[in-house]
Amino acid sequence: MPYGRENHMKPIKKLIVCAAAVSMLVLTACGESGDNNKGVETVPIKKSAAVYFSRVGNTDFPSDIDAVSSASLNRIDGTLKGNAQMIAEWAADEAGAEAVEIVADKSYPVDYNETVDLAKEEQGKKERPSIKCSISSFDDIDTVWLSIPNWWADLPMPVYSFFDEYDLSGKNIYVFVTHEGSGFSSIVKTIRDLEPDANVVEAVSVKGGSVLDEEKTIREYVKKQLDKS
Repeated sequence: MPYGRENHMKPIKKLIVCAAAVSMLVLTACGESGDNNKGVETVPIKKSAAVYFSRVGNTDFPSDIDAVSSASLNRIDGTLKGNAQMIAEWAADEAGAEAVEIVADKSYPVDYNETVDLAKEEQGKKERPSIKCSISSFDDIDTVWLSIPNWWADLPMPVYSFFDEYDLSGKNIYVFVTHEGSGFSSIVKTIRDLEPDANVVEAVSVKGGSVLDEEKTIREYVKKQLDKS
């Protein structure tokens, strides 16, 4: 091949390769979290429950706590609500389901940083705090909309206690996570290990400070799953 033509073709080949690489990056960036749901087959949704663990309900906050100062707290119509709680309530409302809170027998500190430190300590000790829920059995429920915070790239330890106590084999578990930049981390994999016979789906992760802006996203996601059934 003449020198002049070879030099002309090389940039074209490089351009084609670069274009292909860019296309792959775009497809990856725009891909849904569904890639982590390959092979997960869900059952039709007939009766569900929205289960959540939140700082509100697990902390004795003073009535005049400033919700604005914490990304994990919100004051709605005068009522203090946690991020994971709000997601669960939107899911429950959309699905016509009950919202069920996981409540640890121990109370977590009012100070956020102290709660973070305690969560790390619990993880290190692999603690399983005693819990209580407003529902005694999930026998007649086929789907759980689970909303939890990402604590140190893991489940809060009371959520481990929840999975120890309840067998969700054969049921759908749609996982919603609130975080401050860590996304799902390995939370979905951990839940799949804890409930190997359940249909665990990576649903939606929301940054804590943006939860109030994501109501439509959560509702539309739940509606989409209901429509599939």
